[in-house]
Amino acid sequence: MGSRTWIKIYCDKWLSGTLREEQPAHRGIWIDLLALAGTGRYGDTGEIKLSEGVGLTDTQIAAILKVPLELWLEAKRRFIDTERISIVLDNNIVITNWQKYQSEYERQKSFRVESDTEKLQPKVTTKSYREKRIEEIENRREI
Repeated sequence: MGSRTWIKIYCDKWLSGTLREEQPAHRGIWIDLLALAGTGRYGDTGEIKLSEGVGLTDTQIAAILKVPLELWLEAKRRFIDTERISIVLDNNIVITNWQKYQSEYERQKSFRVESDTEKLQPKVTTKSYREKRIEEIENRREI
């Protein structure tokens, strides 16, 4: 359950997509939900939950997002109606199409490792600069 440092937002879709038709408060809550799902604190599959089968109450979510409960409930209903989220057992929130908000880096990771047949990726070394310099000096002395 790792934390993500960022989520993917396409500028064109953000500025002129269907979400732009929503109230500004709803757009803010939407981004907050994506960030919350991306923290890894609640899972890494686009779910917002405390643990398997244990969801957050609406009051808890409103408090985490720092919005009035009524606003959260209104946004939640809207996101369900527009199929942006679904609510599963015990109030677990699932972001619909979570993968499209994820970085291409993770999706392509296996390809980078497999396709590095020419050893183009730099090798990581654990030697410090000081250790490397000492080794260079010792090698010169041997010559």
